[in-house]
Amino acid sequence: MAEPWFGVNEACNRSLNEERKRTWGTPGLRAACARLDVPVLIVDGARDIRPRTAVDSLAAVLPRIRRVVLPAAGHLPWVEDPAGFRRAILAS
Repeated sequence: MAEPWFGVNEACNRSLNEERKRTWGTPGLRAACARLDVPVLIVDGARDIRPRTAVDSLAAVLPRIRRVVLPAAGHLPWVEDPAGFRRAILAS
């Protein structure tokens, strides 16, 4: 699933990357995430080829988190392991 089956929106991608450069890893963003008082479920795939730092950093700072890593899934766990994804959601 690493090969996209649709085109990339280059303008959107540039904008998101610029925002990430300005805010990612900043004390302000970290503090804002730490203040979130909502339950969060992160379901991700162990075989995702993209860097795990974003997901790992969220998991480390969010106060009310449950994380499920699906061993056989990549970047699209709901497509690559729908049964595992469904179990993770229903167990919330």
